[in-house]
Amino acid sequence: MKNIRKQTYTLEQYLKDMKAEKIRTDQECQRLSGQWNPNMVNELIASVLTDDYIPPVILGEETTSNGITRQWIIDGLQRSSTLALFRYGNTKITKNLDEYMVTYQRKATDENGNIKRDEQGEIVWENVEVDIRNKTYEQLPEELKEIFNGYQMEVVIHQNCDTTEISKLVRKLNNCKPMNQAQKAFTYIDAFASEIREIAENRFFKDMYSCNNKDRINGTFERAIGDMVILCEYPSQYRKDTKVGFKWLNENATILDFENLNDLLTRLTESTEITSEIRELFNRKNGYIFVATFKAFTELGREDKEFGKFLHWLITEGKDTEINEKTWTELDIDRSTRDSGTVHGKLDYLTELVKQYFTEVKNAA
Repeated sequence: MKNIRKQTYTLEQYLKDMKAEKIRTDQECQRLSGQWNPNMVNELIASVLTDDYIPPVILGEETTSNGITRQWIIDGLQRSSTLALFRYGNTKITKNLDEYMVTYQRKATDENGNIKRDEQGEIVWENVEVDIRNKTYEQLPEELKEIFNGYQMEVVIHQNCDTTEISKLVRKLNNCKPMNQAQKAFTYIDAFASEIREIAENRFFKDMYSCNNKDRINGTFERAIGDMVILCEYPSQYRKDTKVGFKWLNENATILDFENLNDLLTRLTESTEITSEIRELFNRKNGYIFVATFKAFTELGREDKEFGKFLHWLITEGKDTEINEKTWTELDIDRSTRDSGTVHGKLDYLTELVKQYFTEVKNAA
């Protein structure tokens, strides 16, 4: 059997260790917290308060070159983060809970608040029911707080892991809610996971990238960043399958590729007059293609702000310009959005349109 040990924490101690970063929640290939809907959150908290079973959390234990031991959550991040938010973050149990009455024991008291005792002097206990809906941790009775804090949290620890082994475990052991394809693919690029997460904080993704509220946590940003690096630096390696692309980058890319992309996104965001129409260009379907087009534009030796002018022209007039009997309007209808032929067709069209704009259209104006 592999070098695995089991350990039991009180939930209070486990959450304290998380808060103190003794147990780390930011393993680079792990999907971000916040994946659960309110019903799942409710059921987990109710399970703790009623002392029901929760599957063990799985940690990967890594010892660094200087002898420091770190533990990373590799399965159970959603459970752990949910419980931490309830304990420390004022998360409320919502009303959508089937079994919302929780029974606990407390010391009986008289009308003056004094603890009752029987004829033998023993404390009199009573069973009490409480409705836990719409309550935060602080609104629970003290007895239920004690039950929450004292819950026995089972932990399984994989010892003597390195970064690659932990990434493999993340990919293998996510059982509560299966990873989607983008999240699972991200576990194949452990060599650059921290660089990708850093790029995901670039202002581009807040100011210019068109997305929904879940894209930050469902792997969409990470996939887009990988696609951007490939199209900007290694366009012939682009594949529809994100996992294939991430595996190739993991073995062949350099940190400089990711640093260059971060700089490129900063330049693009700072030099462009961003409108709702511009944001719509940089959507999940085409955002990485337009970033690669900007990369090609930078090689023309023109000022960055001129690319923004090109984008505005594309929106108002240029989208119907024919190149090889195709217009952007026609290309953008194609539903096979990630197919290699579709992506390269769009990129080739846009890079050629950029050249035409600056050699013919702009000069003619």
